[in-house]
Amino acid sequence: MTDPVDQTWRPPTTDEAEGPSTAPRVLTGRYLLEERIASGGMASVWRAHDEVLARTVAVKILHDHLAADEGFRERFRREAVAAAKLAHPNVVGLYDTGTDGERVYLVMEFIDGKTLKEVVTEQGPLPVAEAAAIGEQVARALDFAHSRGLVHRDVKPANILISNDGMVKVTDFGIAKADRADDLTKTGMVLGTAAYVAPEQIKGDPVDGKADQYALAIVLYEALTGQQPFKADTPVATAAQRLERDPLPVRSLRADVPRAVDGVLQRALEREPAERYASCAELADALADYAEEAATTALVADEAGPLAPDDDEVEADDASFLRSEGRFLVPVLVLLLLAGALVGVGLWTGVLETRDGFPVGIARPDAADQRADDPTMELIAPAGYQVYDPLGTGDERDQDLPNVFDGDASTTWRTQLYNSPPFGGLKPGVGFYVDLGAPHELGIVALRTTTPGVDVEIRVAEEPAPSPDGWEVVGRVDDASDLLEFRFEDEVVTRYVLVWVTGELPQYRGRHAAEFSQIAIRGAPV
Repeated sequence: MTDPVDQTWRPPTTDEAEGPSTAPRVLTGRYLLEERIASGGMASVWRAHDEVLARTVAVKILHDHLAADEGFRERFRREAVAAAKLAHPNVVGLYDTGTDGERVYLVMEFIDGKTLKEVVTEQGPLPVAEAAAIGEQVARALDFAHSRGLVHRDVKPANILISNDGMVKVTDFGIAKADRADDLTKTGMVLGTAAYVAPEQIKGDPVDGKADQYALAIVLYEALTGQQPFKADTPVATAAQRLERDPLPVRSLRADVPRAVDGVLQRALEREPAERYASCAELADALADYAEEAATTALVADEAGPLAPDDDEVEADDASFLRSEGRFLVPVLVLLLLAGALVGVGLWTGVLETRDGFPVGIARPDAADQRADDPTMELIAPAGYQVYDPLGTGDERDQDLPNVFDGDASTTWRTQLYNSPPFGGLKPGVGFYVDLGAPHELGIVALRTTTPGVDVEIRVAEEPAPSPDGWEVVGRVDDASDLLEFRFEDEVVTRYVLVWVTGELPQYRGRHAAEFSQIAIRGAPV
C-alpha cells in the first residue's frame, strides 16, 4: 500500500525507505514486525503480530528525522491520544502508542485489503454507486471526528482503506494535524497532499471540518473520473490553482454521472467554506441515495477484473460536454412525444390507469361538480417538468423526475433522505412543477404517492417563481394516503402547476422522505 505521492517530495533515506530492518524485530518486547506494507513521507507501516493479545496489527513507525524532534513527538502523542478516542466503524482503530529507543510508533487495527488509491489505479474510474458508498462512509467517519474536535487535514485516497469484506476505513486521524498540516511551507506536507488540500489551508486561514469535506470531494472526483480536478507542473502550483478557478464539472469528463451527484461535488468543492455543506453529515446524506445499491466488497474481492460501467451504458469516446448533454436530452424529448401519443389513445399515466378518461383508483368527482366533470376537461400531456428546490441545494434526485411521467407503475421520484421530518430543519419544502405548455383551466390534479402521510400543496403561477411565496396555493392535503385528488370547483387558470411537499415528511428507510409515482392533470385550454 505504498503511496508514491508522499515519496516525491524528497529522496527518502535508507532508514526511511526500509524501516527499522528488513529482518523481523520486536518493538518493546511485544510487537513482532513481520512485513513492511507501506511507506510514505512521515512513516513506514508494518504488518506485525501482537504477542500479548495474539492478533495481527499494523504498526506505523515514524521516520527518524521526525522522531528526533521533541516538539513533534509531543504533538504526535497528544493527537494520537485524541485519535484513539474515535471508536467508529469507518475509522481505523488506534490501539497503542509507544517508543522503543529512538523509535516512535503507533499500533493500529490491521485492515486486510487495499487503499482507494490502489483500487482506482488498478481498476480505473469507479461505478457511481460504489464511489458514492465509499464517500458516504468516509464522510460519516469525518463527521464523527469533527464532532469530537478533531480535523483530519490529510484526506486522500491513500488514507482510505477498503477491506476484503467491503468495509471502508479512514486512517491517520490526527497525525496530519500533529504535523501542522495547514503550513504549506513545511517540507513534506506540500508535496504529499497538495492535490487534496483546501483553499483555506493554502491561504493559512483557520481550518475546520469543511477542509476535510473539500478534500473528500476531490477524492470522489478522482474516483469517478480517474483524474484530479487540478493538475500543474509542481505540487505548489497544483494547490494554488484552486484559489483561482473552479474545477470542471464531473459530467464534462464522464457523462453518465447523474447531475445531482455532480452538484453534490460542486457544492463540496466551493472555494469559500461557508458555501459548502454545513457538515460532513449533510454531505453523507447527499451521497446516501446513490450508495443504496452499492456493493463495495467487489472492489477488492472481484477477481474477474476491474469494475466499470458496461459498454452499452457509457460511451467511451471524447465527446464534448454539449454532446453529452444532448444525449441526455434525446430520451427526454422522446418521452414527451410518447406521452402525447399515449394521451391520444387514452393510455397516459401507466400506474393511474385511465377509464372513461379518468384515473382508476382515484374517486371520480361528484356529478354535481360540473367543472371537474366537464367532458372538455381532458388529460393534459405536460410540455415539461422540473424539480423545484429554491431554498435547498438543488440536488433533489432531479434525474429521477421523469419516472413520474413515464407510465411505469414501478418507477418513482422521491426527495433526498432527511434525518428529521421537517426536512432536517434545512428548508420548508421541496417539490416539482409541470409546464402545461399553455394556459389551461384546471379541473383535477391527481397524484399517487408511495409515502402515505405526506403533506402536499398544489400551487399555480403564470411563470415559475423563484420563491414558493410567488406561487398561489389552490389546494392542500395533509397526511395524505396513497391517492391524492385535488378538484377545482372555482376557476383556476394557469400554465404552471407546482406540487409542493411541505410540513413533516413521513418515515422512509429509517429517515424521512416523500415519494411519488404518478401525476395526472385534467383541464381545458383557454
